[in-house]
Amino acid sequence: MQMFDLKIELLAPLFLAATLVACSDDLSMGPGERSEPEVIETTNFHASLEITLSEYTKTETGLYYKSIEDGKGTILAAAGDTVSVYYGAWLSNGTALDPGEIIFVRGDGTTAAKTLPGEGAVIPGFDQGVEGMKLGGIRQIIVPPDLAYGNNWVGSVIPPGSIMVFRAHMNRINDRINSGDS
Repeated sequence: MQMFDLKIELLAPLFLAATLVACSDDLSMGPGERSEPEVIETTNFHASLEITLSEYTKTETGLYYKSIEDGKGTILAAAGDTVSVYYGAWLSNGTALDPGEIIFVRGDGTTAAKTLPGEGAVIPGFDQGVEGMKLGGIRQIIVPPDLAYGNNWVGSVIPPGSIMVFRAHMNRINDRINSGDS
């Protein structure tokens, strides 16, 4: 029993050190080295993204967006609405990420946006980027790292500190569905 106690005494500091290292914000949690977070205003976006920053509107939170198509009708995506958005996503270097459709309840300032039906999280920049969109509207959204995944790896594809670029197409706002008609 005394030998077992000795092993625990030796392992406890090692376990504590490993836990602290794993929780440290200074270490990458994915492949490769961590770099400084990207800054939208100084980033050289890949040519395939066709980004001319002067054509975009900057929000108070540092997000940039540009309307590609305004959409139709008078209903605008607002806080608390249930929306369905088809999107394409890229990193600033042009790396394409999996496109998809996301259905979520928009945040209302006190509650974060949540996906349906899974009640998962939606990055704040995506939620903010669809604010005010009309049905059928298409918007390009440039999300700074602090409104995306921050200093965290997402799988082995999205490095910490990455800017995310989305092309969002508003398909549904509450019970109104985009029919594709003009």
